[in-house]
Amino acid sequence: MSEVPPPADADPQANAATPTERPGWVSLLPRTAGDPLATAFIAHLDVRGLSHNTLLAYGRTLESLIELVGPLDELRLDAVCVHRFLAHLRQTPSRHRAAGGRRLSHATVRQRVAGLRAFAEYLVDCGRLDRNPVTRGRIRRTPEGEVIAVRRGLVPSAVRVPRLPTDEQWSRLLNSLRARPIRDRLMFTLAYDGALRRNELVTLRLDDFDFPAQQVTIRPEHAKSGYPRTIVYSDPTSTLLRLYLPERRKLSPETPFLFLSGSPRNRSKPLGGFTWGLVAAALARDANVPGFSTHTLRHLRLTDLARAGLDITEIAKFAGHRSTESTMTYIHLSGRDLARAFDRASRIMAERLGRL
Repeated sequence: MSEVPPPADADPQANAATPTERPGWVSLLPRTAGDPLATAFIAHLDVRGLSHNTLLAYGRTLESLIELVGPLDELRLDAVCVHRFLAHLRQTPSRHRAAGGRRLSHATVRQRVAGLRAFAEYLVDCGRLDRNPVTRGRIRRTPEGEVIAVRRGLVPSAVRVPRLPTDEQWSRLLNSLRARPIRDRLMFTLAYDGALRRNELVTLRLDDFDFPAQQVTIRPEHAKSGYPRTIVYSDPTSTLLRLYLPERRKLSPETPFLFLSGSPRNRSKPLGGFTWGLVAAALARDANVPGFSTHTLRHLRLTDLARAGLDITEIAKFAGHRSTESTMTYIHLSGRDLARAFDRASRIMAERLGRL
């Protein structure tokens, strides 16, 4: 790969806007905040409207890159540099408290490589590179729809199927949930009813609801796919909603967001996804359901819809997925479901071979 000098009017540092001021941004990404090119890239992402979490994820990529190579303005980003960066990531210890000194997870390495690819694409757009050296894996489809890998990516994906709660675990979760405030119970039931992502749940507004029809609209700016969709919520959720609204009105009758904080420090402020994560973690601990998280409810709801016989295209639309392939990764048959299916198939097989 060869580098080309940037045109005078394409300098990303010329008139670069400072990234939107966010609490703790500089302390979380000190190297990025101190590097002009890195700051320009984050400002570029901010102008494009990427979420705060995405900015932080790409910023952590730049933190690792600056740690390895120094100032980005002097960087020669080629295939050799990309492989050096990948080797560096695989030797980097995780800072997560529960990691116990282990290195970065496979998923985190993939995320950092995706961030490097986005940064390289930005440099191409600015005229600093002639092509993006961070290669992607390639696939092709047969006429029958089978997916065949043509070229392996830098970090092959590893799909991990989450553990769905058993009936007994679900009962324990509900028992633990009964002791929680009405707000937490409503968040739980809404998340399950609509198979809502974390950000979709905490950004719900009162004017998103059609209360008589028991429907709520997910705004496109809060949906991961960028597509709006309407979901229907259950009678138990409707009951909890009627109980919660008077409490919420006491906190702030003017704020449009549904879920508000009742703590003295952030009273009447909209809840963030981190708080919903803490609620889910507390439920998992109290009910002794390892692996339960905010996303478990989404997996469980989509799986339950599949068990109920909904078509995969209908489930994809409900989930807000761009393709049914994404939906398939969310639908998991339990051992009990497989046993029932195998039992039905066994009876058919016995009938076919009975004449032997």
